[in-house]
Amino acid sequence: MPGLSDVRAFHDDHPVVFDALLALALMPVVVFVPDSARADPSSLSGAAAVVAVLTCAALAWRRRHPGAVLVATVVGAAAVILLDGGPSTISFVPFVALYSFAVAHGWRSTLVGFAASVVGVGTAVALATTPWPPDSRAFQHVSSFAVAAAVGMTVRARRAYVVAIEERAERAERTREQEAARRVAEERLRIARELHDVIAHRVAIVNVQASVARHLVLSDPPAALTAIEHVREAGKAILDELGEVLNVLRQHDDEVDPHTPAPGLDQLEHLVASFRAAGMSIRHSVSGSPRAIAGGADLVAYRVLQEALTNAHKHGTGSATMTICYEPTHVEIEVTNPVGDDETDHSGGTGFGLIGMRERVAAVGGQMAARHGADGRFEVSVRLPDRAGVHA
Repeated sequence: MPGLSDVRAFHDDHPVVFDALLALALMPVVVFVPDSARADPSSLSGAAAVVAVLTCAALAWRRRHPGAVLVATVVGAAAVILLDGGPSTISFVPFVALYSFAVAHGWRSTLVGFAASVVGVGTAVALATTPWPPDSRAFQHVSSFAVAAAVGMTVRARRAYVVAIEERAERAERTREQEAARRVAEERLRIARELHDVIAHRVAIVNVQASVARHLVLSDPPAALTAIEHVREAGKAILDELGEVLNVLRQHDDEVDPHTPAPGLDQLEHLVASFRAAGMSIRHSVSGSPRAIAGGADLVAYRVLQEALTNAHKHGTGSATMTICYEPTHVEIEVTNPVGDDETDHSGGTGFGLIGMRERVAAVGGQMAARHGADGRFEVSVRLPDRAGVHA
């Protein structure tokens, strides 16, 4: 025997077939089962039976045309009652039609359909030669249609609620996917920036020192060996810093070896020394009280100086001036260098180096400007907030 779940599954999978079977099932009921209020318990016959069959058949279209089916069943039920001369089980058919109409329409339309059903069938009963007894049958007639309308509206509200829940779940899933994609893009950009900062500076040193070693390998072997040693040290530094960058790609439960902290302004002397070892002339001055900048800006300051000096080394004449001014609430950094005759204006930030610098500075709430000065020198100026100083 099929259970309720099987019937519900068949109803959902084959709604048209289910409605047709429902119409067929009601036909023998309304034709052969008399109403309990009838004094004569005989079944329908003649024209009343034909109209009853056609009225039941209309239920096969109750989902596709609920309004038309409601009108047809009310008219058909009224006709059967008038032709048969008294109450009839045909009233079950407009009950079903009214339920389907309430499921498909709002409460205002349902109230109109309910009133039309009560008036149509009630008028036919009142005009019949054998009307219902003047007892509670009239109340049962009205309440039956009211129940059909109420159940239909309840089912409609529940379906709307389920649809709303599913839509919210889908929106939440799309939002989660978009957020995950955004975070992946931000992390990819951060890693690309970090790799650029690490590689550009060190590789520039390797390139310069390798060129020096090539020229001095025959004429001045000790100097060539010194240049090669610088190449080796720069290569080791590249590997160390790449290791630090690639650690962000590890899973949280992976075992990670301890590594040195991210560089900051406390390593400024080492940074300047590495460029000077590469043959670059750097003048730098520091004013105020040197300190680590809070809020992640210390790493940004180091990377900005590293990138600015690298650009000065690549595009300039081999010299640069660097100033750092520690203020109570912020730190100002400026790097200037002469530009070679064949260099173009890079202040627009078309290179990834300047773009990365601007993004880093903006990420910690700072400001940056890169431009050609009036004296023909290229200037990079940065102002980084010190959140520790702001909240002191």
